Amino acid sequence: MLSISDHTRCRPVPQTVHVAIYEHRHGTDVRVFLDAAQAQAWRTRIAREWWHHEFDDDPPPEDEIGAEYFERMLERDEFFSTMICEIEGSHHESADPASPVPGTGDGGTT
Repeated sequence: MLSISDHTRCRPVPQTVHVAIYEHRHGTDVRVFLDAAQAQAWRTRIAREWWHHEFDDDPPPEDEIGAEYFERMLERDEFFSTMICEIEGSHHESADPASPVPGTGDGGTT
């Protein structure tokens, strides 16, 4: 009979990550974080670094600068977005049946 620890070893626990995408006039930067707070901290760092290059007024407080910066930069085609993704292993099936499966011709790659 399998113990709980044996069962856990047989079926890996799906791990989620937060993929952050920063699109700007020089290209696209993508980073992967273990939690949403880390992704939002990157957004804040970007906003703090570039605020004075883009705007003449003083930046908003730390907890607002990321949202404000990217809201104002929409008209200049600069975007920041995040998405939650599962790390897929060889025995893991997608929880989302509508997502394209790699190698099927539905937008996936091999």
